[in-house]
Amino acid sequence: MFNPKEKCAVFLDIDGTLISDSFRISDDNLKAIAEARARGHMVFINTGRSWGNIPDILHEQLDLDGIISGIGAMVTINGKTVWKICMSEDLVRRVMEYIFSNREYWAIFEGYNNVYSIPNDERDKRNYELYLSSPEDSKTICAVDEIQVIAMGKIVPDDFIELFKDDLTVFQFDTYADCVVKGLNKAKGIEKVLELTGIKRENTIAIGDSNNDYDMLKYAEIGVAMANSQQRILDMADYVTDSAKESGVARAIEKLLLK
Repeated sequence: MFNPKEKCAVFLDIDGTLISDSFRISDDNLKAIAEARARGHMVFINTGRSWGNIPDILHEQLDLDGIISGIGAMVTINGKTVWKICMSEDLVRRVMEYIFSNREYWAIFEGYNNVYSIPNDERDKRNYELYLSSPEDSKTICAVDEIQVIAMGKIVPDDFIELFKDDLTVFQFDTYADCVVKGLNKAKGIEKVLELTGIKRENTIAIGDSNNDYDMLKYAEIGVAMANSQQRILDMADYVTDSAKESGVARAIEKLLLK
């Protein structure tokens, strides 16, 4: 049974959870996180973004115990990487071949160091992304980087699912999908944190809003949905907090840990 008097761990999604319309974290959220840590609890980011796709401004604002990035692809605790799994060059190349052969889709290859883009008419390359011109670029980027997540535009078609069913887990959103190495999810990252910190599973809280948060909310003792969550997340959550715009993370931490 959850016991806030014991050492607990809190796992926070970023987009739509910790932040809303900008990369600025609210003062209320920062204050609640700091107070939880001051009382001996541990607070972790658990994001679908790869390490290289987490903006520097978030690192600068947050004082945390660690980060789970890439939907479980990498875990850092106290600044040390303790778990990491990336996509092989062969897998990256095959996905590139599919995208370049089906240009109605755009794709973003999120790495440890950088973000790489195959844009199309629906989505231009952002200024922080490096352009990919052909599948042969897989050799170059995999020689210098480690791809953790592939974001793909539109609803992923059945032939893509079939083609990569043994290689990728796909998390579908309304207008895009996140693809990671088969079997990875945000709960896997939490398992690794608990294994290395000794915190009990019954003393865990996960807070999120979207489909790739489902596994961690289900795994944690208390799964908290933001008020702005997708309906699937609202339906399965143990508790619904305020929206990201209303500092719902702070309200949940206050209610569950700081009373």
